[in-house]
Amino acid sequence: MLAQSKLNTPQDASFAAFKADHDDVVHDVEYDYYGKRIATCSSDQRIKVWRLKESSAADAEMTPEWTTVDSWKAHDGSIAKVAWAHPEFGNVIASCSLDRTVKIWEEHENEPLNSGRRWKLKATIADCKAMVQGIEFAPHHLGLKLATCSADGWVRIYEAADIMNIANWTLSGEFEAAPGSKETDQLCISWCPSRLQPQQLVVGCGDQNVARIYRLTANNQWTAFEHLPKHLGQVTDVAWAPNMGRSYQLIATGCKDNHVRFYKLTWEDASKTDEAVRLAQTAAGIAKGKWRVELASSFNDHQSEVWRVDWNIIGTVLSSCGLDGTVRLWKSTYLGDWSCCNVINSE
Repeated sequence: MLAQSKLNTPQDASFAAFKADHDDVVHDVEYDYYGKRIATCSSDQRIKVWRLKESSAADAEMTPEWTTVDSWKAHDGSIAKVAWAHPEFGNVIASCSLDRTVKIWEEHENEPLNSGRRWKLKATIADCKAMVQGIEFAPHHLGLKLATCSADGWVRIYEAADIMNIANWTLSGEFEAAPGSKETDQLCISWCPSRLQPQQLVVGCGDQNVARIYRLTANNQWTAFEHLPKHLGQVTDVAWAPNMGRSYQLIATGCKDNHVRFYKLTWEDASKTDEAVRLAQTAAGIAKGKWRVELASSFNDHQSEVWRVDWNIIGTVLSSCGLDGTVRLWKSTYLGDWSCCNVINSE
């Protein structure tokens, strides 16, 4: 595996290759909020947590070193994804698997390192009728919520009844994003991180070759509104960018048509929307207006299927990886023109 500290920029980044020590394919690698720990999951049904070794000022120029904190068997099937909750809710990890379950894990720091007992199972969610393909915790200002998507075409949102006792999770909402979805179809999700917008998700909708934005209405129903066009294959991943002062939102997508795409979303108030949209929004009890969606850039630099896209913590750099075995870093100029600024090879 290849890892980088989240604190580095593409220009001065130092990378460290290290053995994952999984017995099968690694499906996901996720940093915690501070970029000091990594969780990995694999087809070997295990989760591993890694920690960045602290270095002194004298060692600042040295290559970062990652060491295992704990490893444990987490599921009865291949583990597709892991996700860290915001640290204000404690040290919490969610995982999802081919065994159709989502599991919530909490760290017990009094247990020895690498004992296999450091992360305790707090809850198992088993509502899905097919493989759970994606999970993501909501922005922390919305509370301890978790969105899941599965190969049956459904997106489900769960909420912890008591953040001090995360053993109990309730289904707060669900919707069918891809009717007639098959096991081979890919669904993916990403929350809008903005505090200034209503609750909303962007969802990659399987063989429909499109990503849609769903918003929560005053009637507590998740409803599809805008879509991100021009995909020529299944959308494999979506990532809604953190917004640090921009007057617009950004969403990136990866696709089986070999492209990484950047979409610019600008909010238009009700005076600029048509009468049918205004009436539908009034009936749904949501803010009157809509996103004006523009395809800002599209790149096929991977020249193969793009698997994952993800933003840095301030939404200025996007990373993408694909079947070509490279990680590419993307950055925009002050004019909003995107380009690849770094390519990292797996060797």
